[in-house]
Amino acid sequence: MNVIQLRDVDLNLLVVLDALLRERGVTRAAEQLDLTPSAVSHALKRLRELFDDELLLRDGRRMRPTVRAESLAETLPRLLRQVARTIEPPEPFSPPTSSRTFRLAAPDFIAPLVPSLLRDIHAKAPGVRVELARYSSSALGDLAEGRYDALIATAAAHSDDLRAAPLGTWPWEVYARAGHPAFDDWSLTAWSTYPHLQVRTSVLEGRGPTDRRAAELGIHRVVQAVVPHFSMAAPVLAQTDLLLTVPSVAMGDTAAAYDLDHRELPFDLAPMGLSLFRNAAEGNEPGVRWFLERISAAFGDLKMKLTPPPGQALRNATAPVTTC
Repeated sequence: MNVIQLRDVDLNLLVVLDALLRERGVTRAAEQLDLTPSAVSHALKRLRELFDDELLLRDGRRMRPTVRAESLAETLPRLLRQVARTIEPPEPFSPPTSSRTFRLAAPDFIAPLVPSLLRDIHAKAPGVRVELARYSSSALGDLAEGRYDALIATAAAHSDDLRAAPLGTWPWEVYARAGHPAFDDWSLTAWSTYPHLQVRTSVLEGRGPTDRRAAELGIHRVVQAVVPHFSMAAPVLAQTDLLLTVPSVAMGDTAAAYDLDHRELPFDLAPMGLSLFRNAAEGNEPGVRWFLERISAAFGDLKMKLTPPPGQALRNATAPVTTC
């Protein structure tokens, strides 16, 4: 059996074979391809050598395909269409008329961002649908394989098959109900004395950066409750004396909705960096590029909302932070 190496295949020969299999004749195939019958006959000779098969047999005034040729007739048109889509420039993307579905994988702590993102998208592209999937350990691989159009993950994530754009850094803050006694004399002692709420996620498994840094400083806190989703955190904080330490992006406008107060974390901890990832193979596909721009814009708007005017951060702190 003749084993065909891909490097030996001339794509133009496959185009000729596709025409021959449709037209079942050299002359008609030549007319369709704007070639001479002699050129098509020469191409058929090369095809027979390549496949080690007659492919087309003379049957009166027409040509009859062999069994191998009939098999090729089923798969070759689809293959050529895929090749054409690969090498053709991308089609323009028109948001107002598009009915496309975009898929985004992200940690659930970006939930405060979602309403404004959807409002922006649907104002510009009312027919576009957005599907969100929760971040998992396989998310990077799933994006590389084309299951998602975009992925939000920590800036530390890496894959050779992906490209990343920064979404900013987010400081760690401590949230609690308004009037929480810890904030009356906010200090490292207060942070470690009052009980804490923790959100267990698939992004930060085991001890998170807060506890790792606290351990380095010889600080211990008591985690009194653990919830599986960030959406559960604000209602719990509003009706208990628990503290929650998270990057500011995780609370967003939710803190105001539940009348929560917040303070800076009373010890140094590097802000959490987030990045927006896309499949490197997508290149500059217009639709994906538009979707990525909408996500970046939404993060920019949220960053502005959460950045206090000059001097306000100092007014928020009712007492100096100490490091006993």
